Amino acid sequence: MAKETSRYLIIGTAGHVDHGKTTLIGALTGMQTDRHPEERARGMSIDLGFAHITLPSGTVAGIVDVPGHERFVHNMLAGASEMDLVLLLVAADEGVMPQTREHLAILDLLGTKRGIIVVTKVDIVDADWLELVKDDIRTVVRGTFLENAPIVEVSAVTGQGLDNLLAVMDAGAADVPPKDTDRPFRLPIDDIFVKAGFGTIARGAIFSGTISVGQEVIVQPQGFKARVRSLHTYGRPVERAFAGQRAAMNLTGLEREDIKRGDVIVSEVPLKVTDKIVVQLRVLPAISRPIRNGVLVHFHHATSERMAILNVPERKTLTPGEETCVMFHLNKPIACAWGDRVIIRALSPLTTIAGGVIVDMNGTATSGRKQQPSSWSEKGQSPISYLIALIHERSDGVTVGELTQRLFLNPSAIQLLVHEVVARGDAKILSTGTLLSTKWLEDYKNRIVRQLNQYHQERPLRRGLSKEGLRSLVGSQIGSEDFESLLAELSRQGTIVIEREVVRLPDHSVRLSADQESLAQMIERKCRQAKFAPLEVSDVLSLIPDREQPMDFISFLIESGRLVRVSDFLYHPETIQEAINLAQQLAKEGGSFTAAQFRDAVATSRKYVVPLLEYLDHLGITVRRGDVRILKGQQ
Repeated sequence: MAKETSRYLIIGTAGHVDHGKTTLIGALTGMQTDRHPEERARGMSIDLGFAHITLPSGTVAGIVDVPGHERFVHNMLAGASEMDLVLLLVAADEGVMPQTREHLAILDLLGTKRGIIVVTKVDIVDADWLELVKDDIRTVVRGTFLENAPIVEVSAVTGQGLDNLLAVMDAGAADVPPKDTDRPFRLPIDDIFVKAGFGTIARGAIFSGTISVGQEVIVQPQGFKARVRSLHTYGRPVERAFAGQRAAMNLTGLEREDIKRGDVIVSEVPLKVTDKIVVQLRVLPAISRPIRNGVLVHFHHATSERMAILNVPERKTLTPGEETCVMFHLNKPIACAWGDRVIIRALSPLTTIAGGVIVDMNGTATSGRKQQPSSWSEKGQSPISYLIALIHERSDGVTVGELTQRLFLNPSAIQLLVHEVVARGDAKILSTGTLLSTKWLEDYKNRIVRQLNQYHQERPLRRGLSKEGLRSLVGSQIGSEDFESLLAELSRQGTIVIEREVVRLPDHSVRLSADQESLAQMIERKCRQAKFAPLEVSDVLSLIPDREQPMDFISFLIESGRLVRVSDFLYHPETIQEAINLAQQLAKEGGSFTAAQFRDAVATSRKYVVPLLEYLDHLGITVRRGDVRILKGQQ
């Protein structure tokens, strides 16, 4: 699969308006990329245009033609994120122009690695002027990804240099690494249309993964589900499309108005949807003034555009040329992943001012999570550094599913990262699958021991705390299931003892003083004497001095088996056993018995008998059948 998909890539154009981008693509491919009547009437590209070409080596390249006018840079950005190889066009008669510089800055900020400088319209200038233009170009691209790029001279009108350009493009394409088919499928939408008899068709470059006809997909950030009815790549139907290709996807289950440019199509693994994004930002050195904290900007990601507020904690401005981590609050959520590139443009004047890499997604605006500026820069180095920084700040732990979304990797790749972090001793995997850092594990351990120790001192007659009660006291941010898994981990370490739903420290046990033992025996004696006319809990509470924490004292007697609580009454265990024996005897003699028969046998009132019989049902001794009871298991 990887060998086949390595033959596909996306080639894009860039450059100032009227520098011959569309004309050159037409000359190379025979295709007209100006799709709209207005574009053809004005002789100027307004939106993205698309074509394809088979290079001399057989490599198939999709071509994205971008508009060059400053008013349509937002459309240029939608196509620039797709490019594996860029043709930066400079007209020989005009040389480097403002949009040449801005397009170059955008491509550099997007992390573009490979490009070719194409000097167009060479048929209308003399050799001396052409050399001056090429010298100027070399000066402008110095320090960018095009610093050592080849310069090819062409004329789309006469055909001069086109064969040479194709050869250079073929060599550049061979240098593009194989596309990433190991990551999940992702296609940012740059075009949507409706075709009669087919319905909604979405088009874009496949950033990663593969897709097949019949496969279920999700359109994000909305979360709409659809199915791939058919696929086309470069004008022909296919059963499967690969990363590096441009594909048109006929989607069933969606209407045209359900999707728009900027949405993302994914398959098995969804992306993280968020409106709060942390970016490792690089401010362009050439901007005219510092960027103010809190300013409203245009935020471009893949084919999407949002308005966003720039937030740099404890700073008033960002200076030209500065690199730092910045939080952006978007007006609408986007679907994104760690490592994605973004471009930032000012509102006035409408120019590119910065760009960078997404290093964290802090959830939605309503998530209530605090910003963590100190850890932002740690997250941009690698997936493993991101994972370590994330679990160190997340007291609730991180699930494999969430990591899969945030890093947009296949589950197997995530598992390798998780196992590496665990092997390094940075985290533990709870039985629920949640990854909790050893820092937070130790913190919870200390808090749990501290709370249990305090509880044992304040409530010495209680065996321990309930799991949920302990969780509330510890202030854990993790859910009850994860907390129970955490307790199990601490139990395996010998830090705590778990007895059903009660948690205690290993060295804690309830011991009665001589006076307390005398009091306990007195209460036992009274309950034994009361038999089937038992004492109420409130009656027994009145017998216990306040200093002994009366309710705890009763709870101890019940937990240690010295008393049995039935509803609001306290029985001696001997009386309960007598009730069991009597119920079994009555059922054997008559096959069943009524509450009245049991009441008469123990010579007490219905007030006590009804809850007592229900207690025997609860124990599994008897089963109620209408107005009678039988022994459990009895037909």
